[in-house]
Amino acid sequence: MFCCLFEGPPGVSIQDAYVQLFPIDRSVCKQIDYIRDITFDLYTRHNPIQPTVLRIGDDEALINSHFNFSEPTIFFFHAFFESSTSPTATAIKTAYLQRKEHNIILLNAQRMEAGPWYLTAARNTRVVGEYSAKFIDYLVSKGLHLPSLHLIGLSLGAQMAGVTGQNVKSGRISRITGLDPAGPLFTKWPKSLKLDRSDAEFVDVIHTDAGIFGYPRSIGHVDFWPNAGIAPQPGCRVSEVKKRNPDAIIETGKYDCGDSFIVQLKTGLLKVFCSHWRSYQFYAESVVSEYTFLSMNCESWKHFKTGDCDPEQTPVSMGFLVHPRARGNYYLITRGESPFSY
Repeated sequence: MFCCLFEGPPGVSIQDAYVQLFPIDRSVCKQIDYIRDITFDLYTRHNPIQPTVLRIGDDEALINSHFNFSEPTIFFFHAFFESSTSPTATAIKTAYLQRKEHNIILLNAQRMEAGPWYLTAARNTRVVGEYSAKFIDYLVSKGLHLPSLHLIGLSLGAQMAGVTGQNVKSGRISRITGLDPAGPLFTKWPKSLKLDRSDAEFVDVIHTDAGIFGYPRSIGHVDFWPNAGIAPQPGCRVSEVKKRNPDAIIETGKYDCGDSFIVQLKTGLLKVFCSHWRSYQFYAESVVSEYTFLSMNCESWKHFKTGDCDPEQTPVSMGFLVHPRARGNYYLITRGESPFSY
C-alpha cells in the first residue's frame, strides 16, 4: 500500500501550504517513520531560529539541546496543510520568545497532515495525538514537570492536542488551548478522537469560524466567542482582504502557469481561511500584550449585544491570561486588524 512506503509520496510546499501526490494514512498502516512522519522541533531563547529536533528515546539530542526542565513548556500542534515552519506555528513561537524563558516545541507532521487529503489528515490526528503522548511521557521520564506543560492546537491540531491529553500515561495535562478546533467530520466522531473538557485539568477554546471550518459547539471548561465566533470575522470580508493584501490579489494572466497557480492559491487561502486563522492571531497577540481581549460571561451573543449580562461580573481575558477557574461561554468584540483587542 502507498501509505506504508517509508520514502513517502512526492510533495511540495506552495506558499504556506504543503501538498502531496497521495495521502499517508497511518490509521491503516501503523508503522511510523520517526524521521519523516513526525518530529518535534524545540526552540528556546538560545536557539530561536534553528530548532533542535527531538525524538522519543534520543537522549543525546535532548541532553545537548537547550531544553530547560525548570521552565514552562509550550507544545504547539499545527493545522491541516501546515508544518512546524508555517506562519501559524511561527507566530506562536515568536510570541512566546518575547516572554520569559520557555521551551517551545512545535509539532512537525506535514506529511500526515498534507493537502488536499482532509479525510486522511483527520484520521491521522489520532495517530499523531497518541504518538505525541508517548513523546510527552518520554520527556516526563527525563525530568519534565507535567504541570508546567501547556498544549496548544489550531484546527486539526486542537483535536490532536485532545487525543494527546487523553493518552498521556505519566499524569494529567494541566492545560489545553484549542484554537478554532476543526469541525468537519469531528461533529460526528466520538470523544476519543477529539478535544473536550475531559482531556486536561483546564481546557479553553477560542471559536472564530464555528460551523464552517471550526467546531460549532462549546467543548471546553471555558469557550470564547469573539464577534459571535463565526465568519466573517471583522476584517475578513472579501473587500477587506483585498484592501489589506493587494500583492496577493493581482491579475494572474500576466504570469506563467506556475506563478498563476501560486497567486490563485494564496488569494484563495487568504479569503477562505481568514476567519479560521483569527483564532491563532488573537491568541498570539494575547501572549505579548497584557490584559487583552476582556470578555463577558453571557447566556448568548444576542444577550451580550444588548448588554443583558450580569453587570457585577468580572471580565475575563481570552487567551494567554485566561483565569483557570473561568467556566462557561464568554463573548467579546475585536478590531478587524492588528492590534485586534480593544
